[in-house]
Amino acid sequence: MRLLAEHSGQLVNYLPLAGGINVNQRTGQRYVGLLEQVFLIATMQPWFTRALKRVVTTPKLHFLVSGLLAAARGLTFDRIKADRGGFGALLESFVFSEILKLMTASDLLLTPHHFRGRDMREVDIVLERDDGMIAAIEVKACATVRAGGFAGLRALAEACRKRFAFGAVLYDGADTVPFGERLAAAPLSCLWA
Repeated sequence: MRLLAEHSGQLVNYLPLAGGINVNQRTGQRYVGLLEQVFLIATMQPWFTRALKRVVTTPKLHFLVSGLLAAARGLTFDRIKADRGGFGALLESFVFSEILKLMTASDLLLTPHHFRGRDMREVDIVLERDDGMIAAIEVKACATVRAGGFAGLRALAEACRKRFAFGAVLYDGADTVPFGERLAAAPLSCLWA
């Protein structure tokens, strides 16, 4: 669990994960699968389209229980307060877990993905509706958002064209701020509004 916790919010590479606990890659994948079946972790498949020739096609790993993730990584309140470096992955996994909960209560048929181009522009959560429309969420562990925080969302919007409905950067602020057509920064608290 501690080894997987260090990779939460990152692309899954089963070879070093398996090697870290002295098992082969296939056994490591099965262990991850078992933890998915008991809803402790989830792997999120990448979003891509045939028009994009250069995208990363590796799944991303998330813990679904943020308290367990924090404990496994030794992230106490004081430690996060002193060094927010570990907070980003914790926050991203927390938001992903909350989005999954909201999806189960919705009448919409949504599939969560992540997006990362070869140029390293990425989007944390891509929600594809059953009709192909796309909404996307980037999670930032900061109190202010700058235009550069939307690079991944803009790349995804360009790839989706008319299918792109909306993109949001969720951040640790209080205001909703527009950042162009179909893009905005929104407070994390909007997940429960």
